[in-house]
Amino acid sequence: MQPEEYIKILLVDDSATNLLALESILQAPDRDLVRASSGDDALRYLLDNDVAVILLDVFMPGIDGLDTAELIRARDKSRDIPIIFLTADSTGGRHLSRGYSLGAVDYIVKPIDPDILRSKVAVFVELFKKTREIQRQAELLHEKNVELENANLTRLNMLINLGQDLASEHDPSQVLEKFCRSARKIVGAEEAAVCILDREGEASSSFYDCASDEVTSGNGKSRIGQRALNLLVTERRPLRLSEADELLHDAGSSNSVLSFLGAPIFSAADVCGWVYLINKLQAEDFSEADERLVVTLATQVAIYYENAKLYRDAQHHATELQLEITERKQAEEERAQLLISEQAARAEAEKANRTKDEFLATLSHELRTPLSAILGWSHLLRTEQLEQEQVLRAFETIERNARAQAQLIDDLLDVSRIITGKLELKLSPVDLSPAIEAAIDSVRPTFEAKAIIFETALESAACLVRGDANRLQQIFGNLFSNAVKFTPRGGRVSVKVQRDDLYVQIAVSDTGIGISAEFLPYIFDRFRQADGSTTRMHGGLGLGLAIVRHLVQLHQGVIAVESPGKGKGTTFTINIPLAPTAAAEESANGEQPLVKSEDFGNSKALAGLRILVVDDEGDSRDLITAILTRYGSEVKCSESTSEALRTFQDWNPDLIVSDIGMPDEDGYSLVKKLRKLKSRHAKQVPVVALTAYATTEDRAHALTAGFHIHVAKPIEPEVLVKSIAAAAGRKV
Repeated sequence: MQPEEYIKILLVDDSATNLLALESILQAPDRDLVRASSGDDALRYLLDNDVAVILLDVFMPGIDGLDTAELIRARDKSRDIPIIFLTADSTGGRHLSRGYSLGAVDYIVKPIDPDILRSKVAVFVELFKKTREIQRQAELLHEKNVELENANLTRLNMLINLGQDLASEHDPSQVLEKFCRSARKIVGAEEAAVCILDREGEASSSFYDCASDEVTSGNGKSRIGQRALNLLVTERRPLRLSEADELLHDAGSSNSVLSFLGAPIFSAADVCGWVYLINKLQAEDFSEADERLVVTLATQVAIYYENAKLYRDAQHHATELQLEITERKQAEEERAQLLISEQAARAEAEKANRTKDEFLATLSHELRTPLSAILGWSHLLRTEQLEQEQVLRAFETIERNARAQAQLIDDLLDVSRIITGKLELKLSPVDLSPAIEAAIDSVRPTFEAKAIIFETALESAACLVRGDANRLQQIFGNLFSNAVKFTPRGGRVSVKVQRDDLYVQIAVSDTGIGISAEFLPYIFDRFRQADGSTTRMHGGLGLGLAIVRHLVQLHQGVIAVESPGKGKGTTFTINIPLAPTAAAEESANGEQPLVKSEDFGNSKALAGLRILVVDDEGDSRDLITAILTRYGSEVKCSESTSEALRTFQDWNPDLIVSDIGMPDEDGYSLVKKLRKLKSRHAKQVPVVALTAYATTEDRAHALTAGFHIHVAKPIEPEVLVKSIAAAAGRKV
């Protein structure tokens, strides 16, 4: 027996003793018993092999039998393989129910009865044999069909070629000669003859006989008796004779004629000749298919012989027939490609839909988590029953969670800009050291709270690159925050900066949880997380590293990641090209592009300013009023465009702060109507847009519409005050 004829049975059990026992029970000359000590081994084996049945232990370490069965059923190749579960738990109703739902064909409780196991396995072995035999028969049938199809295609091609030859030939004798030679080859006969009758119905000189590649013409003697030929003409139908027919033994017939096939040739409605073939090659008699083919040949030769115009029409017909065959094949290929494309698109859509659902669930969790803390502490503050220490803690918690939500929104906006290709950089010479130090300051409270040692080794010389200062700080802030988040308490994070003549390299290493080799290739993908379960230890949307990679690429740099494995830490390495010498000198002689923000403490920055606040949300109006009055301004509020216009005319403010998204009439309508007022002050008064529409396109739209400055929500008091002061022409 050939190795490929053995029946494979897959035995899956983590116990070598159990596997040996199963082998001893199921051993047979025609079987190949394959061992697998785990679900992983079984799944790997099934990738490239077919088995008759799988004996699968339910309880195994790692992937248990039920999970393994589910993965087997999920694959198209192994979906229909019968599975028999082996278990020592005779009371496992839940496992039994789940096993059958996964497609198990049987459960066998340990200890195993050898006879029962043999009989049950024998059923599936026999079924596998029959299935394999059916497949073999199907393959043989397919081969026969292909062979027949090829023969038909060969005949069809020969017919087409004959039609083309005859269509290009306008000499009647040459038409008959070519036809006679080709007809013998197409049908596969020992001899072929064709004759065109004269007006009296007698054989004319247009008689051609072909017994080999040579064609004889004239009034040569036929090997067929005249009775058989007359019958073709009088009955006006094809005639197929075998050796047993008396007509083949008529006077004038040759004794060497064993089979005969003839057909009349028609011109309009009259018989104008005949064509016949003698002795079928590689067969005793001519078939019905041969008869139909000869009728076709007779029709074809009549057309080409009688009229040159019909020759041209027949040539066109043959071309159309060939074109139809080509178009049919092309249509079938296109349908197959469309089917493949549709299946791929459906799979991609299903994958995208699953990814969307997972992302929305994660987004909901990440947004609700800080919101829960904000709402909870806000409720406690309203009770006014908290101690001073608890009040401070409440404010810190609310601010921290509000900033976390703002960061989530910023990340989503950045990803949206990346996807649409609208994320742009404001390039200038930037020294990386201040950017790195500012990013470290942003995560300092976090790593100090976790007692993490944060080491830095920066270059003493300036590392000037051409980039966007804020985006560079965002890159390092994301990497440092990521390192601190995944490093346990008391761990270590190090930042090392090196430079050469062309590049500056920044390496961020940590002693955190590390990254598995399986997930490492996907670490920079959007919405991908190593642990996306509901029991994960670390939150987030899986966007930070995707944003980092894109920002590094926009700075003409590259980022790489290394991790020896889980629990062994991670190292991110960034290489960014140094700025050209001219840019470096410009930065050295001018102002530093990146300056650390100092605390803004000028409480009279807006003193004496009359500011009109327009917002349909009461909470926003109250917050803005509290901020602006604290810095010395006088504030009035309006909740709609119409009310704001009336207040402006009555109060004559120095500056307007307006929301954009409002019911009935938005902020754009307010600016438009304000500029149409007749007073000079209305046309020149500064208007600051304070809105949650925070994309680059929103900012450009606001400035184009007539706003002086665009400030994005959530409100940062310092940014708001500085923006208003700048719009009013004050220095702070």
